[in-house]
Amino acid sequence: MLRTTLQRRVSVMAGVFLLISLALTVVLAQSLWHTEGDGEERRAAQAQWEAAGEGLRSLRGDFVELHAVHQQYVLSADPTQTPRLAREREQLDEQLSGREDVLREQFAVLESSALTRALGEALRDVQEWRTVADSQVGVKATGDEDGLRRALANAPASREFRTAYLDMESLARELQQERTADAVQAEEDLGRFQLVQVAVLAVALLMVPTVLHLVRRWVLRPLDLLSQQMLRVGGGDLQTPVGLAGPPELAAVAHSAETMRRRILDELADAVSAREALAQGQPLVAEVRDQLAAHELPTVAGWSSAAALRPAEGLLAGDWYDVLHLEDGRYAVVVADVSGHGARAGIVAIQLKRLLEAALHLAPEPDLALAMAARVFTDEAERFASCVVAVVDPDSGLVRYANAGHPAPLVLRSDGGVVRVVAELGATGPLLSWLHLDVPGAWTTGTASLAPGSMLVVYTDGLTEARPSGTTDELGVEGVLAALSRLPELTPQALVDEALEVARRHSGGRARDDVTLVALARSASTVPAAPPGARPAAAPAAGPGRPTG
Repeated sequence: MLRTTLQRRVSVMAGVFLLISLALTVVLAQSLWHTEGDGEERRAAQAQWEAAGEGLRSLRGDFVELHAVHQQYVLSADPTQTPRLAREREQLDEQLSGREDVLREQFAVLESSALTRALGEALRDVQEWRTVADSQVGVKATGDEDGLRRALANAPASREFRTAYLDMESLARELQQERTADAVQAEEDLGRFQLVQVAVLAVALLMVPTVLHLVRRWVLRPLDLLSQQMLRVGGGDLQTPVGLAGPPELAAVAHSAETMRRRILDELADAVSAREALAQGQPLVAEVRDQLAAHELPTVAGWSSAAALRPAEGLLAGDWYDVLHLEDGRYAVVVADVSGHGARAGIVAIQLKRLLEAALHLAPEPDLALAMAARVFTDEAERFASCVVAVVDPDSGLVRYANAGHPAPLVLRSDGGVVRVVAELGATGPLLSWLHLDVPGAWTTGTASLAPGSMLVVYTDGLTEARPSGTTDELGVEGVLAALSRLPELTPQALVDEALEVARRHSGGRARDDVTLVALARSASTVPAAPPGARPAAAPAAGPGRPTG
């Protein structure tokens, strides 16, 4: 998962909470608005349907009444009643015409083409009845009794009345059906809206536990993990590293805690070393330690370096390293491992160091320097040493080296966060011992190249052979490379720190053998080095460059 900042994660959660609140507010407001609006619309629609039905009933009643009065008028033989019936018929006819106009408007509001069409047919039938009825009235007015009987017999108004009345009955049924269908549709629409409301509310409510889960996963869980790690350190478990792949803010706290843990381990190691040094003899230890101290690491444009030595016993180590500035502008990296520990091994290491320094300044050839240094073991038949001498040209990156039975130095490169081995500077001769004194060509010189962006790492076997007590599970080069691949950036100092830490952790907290590391890196963007022969300004070692006391 992308390592976003804690602030961004909290902002995301706050935004989600805001969205939930807005969603609930919108749903509630829409629910209230829709409920109120839907109620008003349904009441208005109900009123329209009711008005249309009432208008149709009134039209039908007026039509029936008009037909009855018409029948009385045309069949009446009483001259005293005829004028009254004629006036009543005329009034009812005008009233019926008014009902027709109102009903047309009421049906138009319903916006139903089927009802409008049925109403038109019923009103045409009413008009046809009027035509027949008016013709009978005309005959009645002439006083032609025979003509009236013929009109009543040949064109009876009752037949047209029946047709119009049945059309009105059919129209009333259609009106009721459509009114019922409209009510059902309104109920279905309301049900669908309520379903949408329930769905939105359900989604909004489901988002609440989702946000709580994110809070636990993004904030509470990393804090809990960091707290557990700190409690373990506070409880005395100094071998388990403190690390957190969470938000950068918490990761920075974890990194500070890890730095503190390593510092505590270093302080404990120094305390143990100081206690062991008392048994070795403090004055002698101090002198040997000073004699084995490395020169300060050089500062060269386009290059960076770091080194460290961690003795396995007391303050003295059989290991030592140095970086010598040669007269022709090149640098000699020397790492040696004398067998044994303690004061005697330290004295032999001093002799070996002095001889190698002298040989390299006289003739800076790695194989000749090893041949001369082997004379240290003339009177040390029980001891031997492995040694690497690498002469580096900072201008070209060319490395000339001789390896006397030492673990092969590595040329490393980091590609896409994966640290890989570009070259191994294997042995070019046997161990330094009395067995190979005065043997011509016992050691030869090899060559390698440090391309821009690569790094030369020289180490002693205490690093790769680190293992827990009672086991044969050695760390190995693969274990070191795996640890280095987890570094955000491969620099000499980061390499030295991480390699020492992984060796200490793999061995259970206390190294079984001296561990020495020298890392020399050429930057990816090449920068011209200092001119040959120019002594660069001294700079402090980028790392624990000398034994600590």
